[in-house]
Amino acid sequence: MEAGDLLAIYKELESRLASIDFEAIWPGFGPADFALYLKDDMCFQGRLESRPAYFMGNTALDYQGRQIAIWNMAYTKIEGPDSLDGLTGNLVHEIFHAFQRNRGETRFPQDLQLLLYPQNKELLAWTRRDSALLAGQGDDPAGRLASLAFIRAEKDRLSEGATCDEYRAETAEGLAEYAGIKALGQLNPSLARLQIDKYRRFLGEDSYLFDIRRRAYFSGVLLALTAEEAGMDIIHDLADQAPLWEILDIKASPLDPLSQSELEEAGALMTGEEDRRAKLLADFQARFPRERPVKARIVGYDPMNMTRVQDFLISTHFLMTDESDPPAPLMGDSLVKMKPHDPRQILAIYEGPA
Repeated sequence: MEAGDLLAIYKELESRLASIDFEAIWPGFGPADFALYLKDDMCFQGRLESRPAYFMGNTALDYQGRQIAIWNMAYTKIEGPDSLDGLTGNLVHEIFHAFQRNRGETRFPQDLQLLLYPQNKELLAWTRRDSALLAGQGDDPAGRLASLAFIRAEKDRLSEGATCDEYRAETAEGLAEYAGIKALGQLNPSLARLQIDKYRRFLGEDSYLFDIRRRAYFSGVLLALTAEEAGMDIIHDLADQAPLWEILDIKASPLDPLSQSELEEAGALMTGEEDRRAKLLADFQARFPRERPVKARIVGYDPMNMTRVQDFLISTHFLMTDESDPPAPLMGDSLVKMKPHDPRQILAIYEGPA
């Protein structure tokens, strides 16, 4: 994609956004400025300009004194009207983040803490039941939510409260994805249904079982949609401190305890994930063999492209530390050693062969 393509795509998205009834998605919600960008260039307010150095990832941020949405077109293929409709839905997700911040949203997860989310067979087995309920469809959404309440009480207990950030991620990201899906449903209902089916498949197939933050995108939007199906009102003050799951305040319906087969399946999945992470770490250690001790903290990152393996953090997009002033990002693949049990403190950065 070239810089000249940005303007044409911008106009297509601008036209689609103008047709969306934002108020029907969430009271008070409305359009916001957005920027499409590549490595050196961006299109903002219909004009081609230089990309600000701090534009990274797809997100909402403060620009020229207001919240705007940004989207990196380097990783986006435009192949026709459906892809433009899908991109518009993605952009509404980011516009909703701008709306959240303007409305005083504080329930964003501590992403680096989520990388330390505990794993054991029991917790994983309950999470698989959680996924199955949210991925399911049927005539009794209220019953599924009551079963979910029992499951989540077990998860809260077994995780010793680590689910707090999981529910925050479901709220911040799940509601933004809910807004994006609702917008896509106005533009292209069949594509929106396919997207929801894809999210159900992700949960049902354990696709992101060990990626807590990414899974929360899908569990969060499906939680919101299931609550709607059950006749519950998910609209609330975005400045509320409680995550959506707590706001729903669902009474639990007792379930059978975990079976031996469920625990064995969870154990097998954990072993497979441990093997995958060990191989990933070995690959990065082979590519970055030189250890450079540092005293630094993580101050910026792409939460969707990080993996923590014991005390090693692997990033495949960008990682920013306070080692220099101003902070400089580690772009692309990088490997750092973290202080044990600490989400931000870096002890060493690993570099390639001399």
